[in-house]
Amino acid sequence: MLAKNVNDDACILTARGALGFFASKLAPTINGGKSVKTGHKVHSTPENPTASSGSKVLTGGIVSNRGEQSLLKQSTILMFAVAIAGIVTGVVSGAQSILFDGFFSLIATAIKVLMLITAKLIAKKSNERFQFGYWHLEPMVLLIEGSFLLLIAIYAFLNGVFGIINGGREIELGLVIIYAAVFTVVEFAYFFYVRYRNRRLKSSLIQFDNISWLVDAMLSVGLLVSFLAALLLKSQGYGEWAVYVDPLILILLALSMLAPAFKILRPALREVLGIAPDHLDDKVREVVDAAQARHGFEDYVSYVQKHGRARFIEIHVVLPADYPVDSVATLDGLREEISTGLGTPDAARWLTISFTGDRKWIA
Repeated sequence: MLAKNVNDDACILTARGALGFFASKLAPTINGGKSVKTGHKVHSTPENPTASSGSKVLTGGIVSNRGEQSLLKQSTILMFAVAIAGIVTGVVSGAQSILFDGFFSLIATAIKVLMLITAKLIAKKSNERFQFGYWHLEPMVLLIEGSFLLLIAIYAFLNGVFGIINGGREIELGLVIIYAAVFTVVEFAYFFYVRYRNRRLKSSLIQFDNISWLVDAMLSVGLLVSFLAALLLKSQGYGEWAVYVDPLILILLALSMLAPAFKILRPALREVLGIAPDHLDDKVREVVDAAQARHGFEDYVSYVQKHGRARFIEIHVVLPADYPVDSVATLDGLREEISTGLGTPDAARWLTISFTGDRKWIA
């Protein structure tokens, strides 16, 4: 059998006993230029690492993401503290915008807990039930986060509109100004700290999780500026207008949250729906087109999918009937060439390249 199913990060792979793939599905055999499909399963065991001549199965990369998990834990604890502070301050001061900020932080905390659980699952080995690992959970969690963000923005907008209709709200400005000033500094500082840490981690979970800190920081800036404006209005004898500041802030904050919500929702929804990422699809076609021109492939088909950081790539090549295949090494050389063209392998890239002599096996 002249085919191989490859998880690129072979240096950290662990063998899984009695793990099989149907040879007829992913490993058609070249036989005199024609593809012959077999019905048996391929098993990889410690005693039989190569299931048949020229066929090797490598699966189950383990992702070491302790730095990611540690940062998510830290972020969750700090966001919970911000949430409690916001809710308490909102209740004491009577400021609905501060209360909204606190509840937003509380929901963000719950989402961070889900992200932390997802990060731990991603670090685990694949198993019989989840044979490709837990990568698919990443876009699902981000979809939940984006949906909650959108819903809470709609709620805040309606709350602000009804606040204006009902004649505004009187609030304790001294307390809320201190709250907004302190948390503007804290949240911006932590946002930039996380962004700096993620330059090395390159985690999409951390990247989108950090949006909640940016949103929270922007909320605090909006609160600070608006409450200072309300204080100025009161000091200048326009106290009757100051009561509208709180609901107006709520409306503006709600509108400002729409862009971050859609920034999270759009890519997450594409991945959950299984829409092929254009940039990855274009890259695969570019590399295989170049290989086809160099080696004279008769035809090929490719499939790509993305779940969070995981990229799944399948390439099935049709070779001419007279293509010189001296040994398995010939085809492995072609695989290596294509793999190199696609970029540096890592644990999140799952690459399958198979060859056949009959077009019907790629239909």
